[in-house]
Amino acid sequence: MIQHFEQGIKIRDRYIYDHQFITGEYRDFDVVYVRSTDVNRTLMSAYSHLAGFYDNSNHTYPHGYGRWPSQWTPVPVHTVESHRDHLLNADAHCPKRHEIKESLKSNPKFKIFMSQQEPLLRIISQKTGINTDDFHTYSHVEKFYAGTKIEKENNLNIPSWITHSLWEQYINGKFRQDDYFDGNADFGLPENVELIALKGGVLLKTMIDNMDLVLEGKTKKKFFMYSAHDTTVSAFLRTLQAKQEILGYFAPDYAATVIMELWESDNKTPFIRARYLPNVEAQVQHITKYIKGCKGGDDCTLTDFKTRSHQFLGTHIHHMCGDAKMIYD
Repeated sequence: MIQHFEQGIKIRDRYIYDHQFITGEYRDFDVVYVRSTDVNRTLMSAYSHLAGFYDNSNHTYPHGYGRWPSQWTPVPVHTVESHRDHLLNADAHCPKRHEIKESLKSNPKFKIFMSQQEPLLRIISQKTGINTDDFHTYSHVEKFYAGTKIEKENNLNIPSWITHSLWEQYINGKFRQDDYFDGNADFGLPENVELIALKGGVLLKTMIDNMDLVLEGKTKKKFFMYSAHDTTVSAFLRTLQAKQEILGYFAPDYAATVIMELWESDNKTPFIRARYLPNVEAQVQHITKYIKGCKGGDDCTLTDFKTRSHQFLGTHIHHMCGDAKMIYD
């Protein structure tokens, strides 16, 4: 919560103080829109971030009532059920995505890779008590990653069998597999455009649609905030074809934040700039140059951005997923 609170302060400083893009008082409710996945931790992250963002909003909460939390202004956070949240949940229900993933598992080169990982995964299974004989993917020993990662980051005692080399081999293999299952080119196969669109294309399309609404004067909203998961951040960066350049095979850190800014040049040409905050301690990174099709500079015209993004847009996601129940419900 503290990390997201601090990130909220950073973003506040940039858009409220430095650029004076929006007011620091939460009064114009139509200017800010916040959406989260329907998961406790992401909802808490959103509220923590907003507490930092509006930390200096002075006249938007009860005064003279001693029990009210100091300087806290409630800001609405919207959500939908996880299984149908194709905007922010990269793993929302989608038969087509499942079908593609199963076909990727059958790739002979991937099978060879997993056979090489099997001795390691068997050791982890035996040592942790994870009862499985299925080592065709990392999925059955997935819990080992989250628990060990948190223990290591908090300097807790780690069992002696979890050596540095074992951990490095595990995470390198796991992250490589995850990127492959998310559409990254690997194991002799090219980038899977359809899979990338299914996982991150709705968010990409929504951002572009919001930019168009602003330019056309059809919305008062100026600040759209989304609170989701490391898988969401990775999926979105992959729609920019920039994930490998920014993160490599690895997953985003806690409170990692992608920022997409819409600007207008002196001659009224709209363009975008992309920024990345890797974690609460890092400085903002300029990442527009990594977006494939944006010509390598820090400014990318909205026209160029739309052109390069077209193949990844999650348009009519229910039809793309091939789920009749989703289409007709």
